[in-house]
Amino acid sequence: MTLSAVKLFKNLGVNQTVRGCQWIAAGIMLASVLGQPTPAFPQSFDQGPVCTFIEENDFMFHTDGHYTQGFKVAYLQEDGVLPRWAAGLSAKIPAWGFSLRTEKFGYELGQSIYTPLDIGVKTLVSNDRPYAGWLYSGFILQRRGLAFGNQPMLESFQLDFGAIGRASLAEVSQALFHELDNSAKPAGWAHQLKDEPGLALKYQRSWRFSPAQENVRYVDFIPHAGASLGNVDTSFRLGATVRLGWNLPDDFGAQTIDSLITTEGGWSPSRTGGRWGFYLFTGVEGRAVLYTVFLDGNLLRDGHHVAKEAFVGEWKSGFAFALRRWELGYTFVHRTPEFVKQIQEDRFGSLFIKYKF
Repeated sequence: MTLSAVKLFKNLGVNQTVRGCQWIAAGIMLASVLGQPTPAFPQSFDQGPVCTFIEENDFMFHTDGHYTQGFKVAYLQEDGVLPRWAAGLSAKIPAWGFSLRTEKFGYELGQSIYTPLDIGVKTLVSNDRPYAGWLYSGFILQRRGLAFGNQPMLESFQLDFGAIGRASLAEVSQALFHELDNSAKPAGWAHQLKDEPGLALKYQRSWRFSPAQENVRYVDFIPHAGASLGNVDTSFRLGATVRLGWNLPDDFGAQTIDSLITTEGGWSPSRTGGRWGFYLFTGVEGRAVLYTVFLDGNLLRDGHHVAKEAFVGEWKSGFAFALRRWELGYTFVHRTPEFVKQIQEDRFGSLFIKYKF
């Protein structure tokens, strides 16, 4: 993990865009160091429903391969409103290390598409990752409370299930997008992963620290740790995010599609202060990857696969604007190689729109 992180930061100066993001990251980190955390600040536990849409693509970096496109829409109900079975399940899970104050339940639907870098080749590209698609739905259970005295904490359980292979409709989706923008038609989908059910059980804890005691916060620090289990992804993750801005939202930061948690937050009638805000953010994450179907190949059938990297580093940076119930943000993601013969590191953009009911 350490070597991957070092390799990642050595390659961040490849162009002016990345250099600019580095200056933003340095400023945010400096602000975080100057702020001295206090033992308590407001946290609302009466948030309403929230709906988030995320679209991710690598087209702005003039690439069309590896993780090339994804979308996800998620809906979380208001605090304290859970199906009976979910409430019963949550009641049986101990709240270790924090005082539980409220729970949130939700649903999600998404699709992710993976290809080799050269999509114009009809034959099997044996030294690059397989063509693959992942169409899924899922359930989300989030529990919020206070830890380390009165610091906000989020515990998230997420179950993703769906289809890998032709049933994911990835081939159809990519062909349609390429037809709409008159780009080259992908030629190698005949070699995609075989049809197989996909499953990923995700768990993560996030903590939020801030020097502010009032609702209008300017900076916070959000470390996280978690794991995923399943044929889609079995990994352990550790990372942190820093945010700097005005009137930071009462949540745990912007998430990408393959994050272990889903973007949360919601409109809170008890929160006072401004109803608009903006912020810059930066974060890092290290992953220890045990298995992923998108590199290791089908679990239940033989097929194309590549030797994965056991440790992967990721750096992200971006911005967000909030106006009353709406929030719009963008994340730039830079990821170290995920398999042994990968010739370039991956970069992609993640755009999210959030509405708080």
